[in-house]
Amino acid sequence: MLSNIKFRKILNDLKRRPEDAAKDLKISLKKINNILSNKSKLDFKTISQAVKIWPVNYGDFFSFYDDAKSGFKIMRSNESEKSKRIMNRGGKPYYLYKDTIMSKLSPFRPELITELAIVNNNKPNNSNVKYNNGHFLHQFTYFIGPVNFYYIENNKKKVAKMNTGDSMYISPYVCHSFTTRKNKKGILGKILALTYTDKLDNETLNELTVLGFNIAKKYRINLKNKYNSFWSNLENFFKNSSLSFKEFKRQTSLDLDKMKKRRKIPSDKIIKKLSVFLNINYREFFPPNNTVEVKVQKYSKSKKWYYPSINKKDYSFKELTNIPQLPYSRGYELTLLNDKKHKSYLDVPSHQYIYNLGPSKVNFIINSKKGILNPLDSIYIKPNNKHLFFKKGKLLVLRLGGKISGDSLYQLSMISENNLKKTINDNRPWFNK
Repeated sequence: MLSNIKFRKILNDLKRRPEDAAKDLKISLKKINNILSNKSKLDFKTISQAVKIWPVNYGDFFSFYDDAKSGFKIMRSNESEKSKRIMNRGGKPYYLYKDTIMSKLSPFRPELITELAIVNNNKPNNSNVKYNNGHFLHQFTYFIGPVNFYYIENNKKKVAKMNTGDSMYISPYVCHSFTTRKNKKGILGKILALTYTDKLDNETLNELTVLGFNIAKKYRINLKNKYNSFWSNLENFFKNSSLSFKEFKRQTSLDLDKMKKRRKIPSDKIIKKLSVFLNINYREFFPPNNTVEVKVQKYSKSKKWYYPSINKKDYSFKELTNIPQLPYSRGYELTLLNDKKHKSYLDVPSHQYIYNLGPSKVNFIINSKKGILNPLDSIYIKPNNKHLFFKKGKLLVLRLGGKISGDSLYQLSMISENNLKKTINDNRPWFNK
């Protein structure tokens, strides 16, 4: 969606008055002012000229289209049914795909997938198993029924026998596949494959693509273990500041080279001196380590608790698989324990994907709006929208921080409430004549 406010922001960032923009773009000052006052639409010809002469991209002129203006968006099971399509592999039906709820705003790309290939054994090298090439998105998977999960880790094919309630995480480009295990009841296994972007999203990918592989690979720090991640990260900060460990020793008498050779992480006292020396926050010295490509979690080993408390059991949360490197990605099986309306509202600072696992329908209230989520319906809820569910039932929930989490959240929090309002809505020039 074209945004006149974004056009104003571009002019402000480039320090262009309307008359400067008119001259650069070779259009009338009246047209520029009409665009800025919302009397005229920003046309694609003007955008193309701006991209040609200014250091901006086409995407800078477009805003997200809000398809969840009420704070949520629902996809009914009959809509999901209409989206079904069969994927063949090896010349035979392999998967039946159905869409579940997606929003233009959220990072989710979730599917309900029925495994059509039936296997008689649990060997990872089974010739009937067709591995994919992996994909750019992270994937959280919730299993329903007798499903075999196949994946390639460290160039070795592996298999995990999964059942209802089990869950797993795989990182981008892990080759994987799913089948149904042969069973007496003839049940086909299903998965809710919730793929999503996190910090490494399409905008980041655009920048990496322009830089190219040979430059992009130089960004990588060594996250193999706690020792390597600390020193690799620290060296990166020193490079970025055009400083050396020798200069640090000259100014502080502390020998970082010696500590590194001893495979030692500096004490808290020394890290605080590093923080002052480099003028960066203490937390930046500790990147994640021991990253995983695949994590399988059995339902029986998942943590469980009641909400809001052990004494007031309106909800039961069962924690599904997650990894510490993605702290805002959290999956839960949420059991609703109260048939009557209650006051245990949830207020979550994350995008939420919710799927009614059935077999019963449940009631919801979101921002004072009431509704029903039927079995196999799915709903997206925007961050920071108060909501509650009642009527006994079971929901699958995946929460993601989206763009406003981690460092972007901290930077947003540096801006005053008044200036944040200006950041989002302001359509004024950066100075008054």
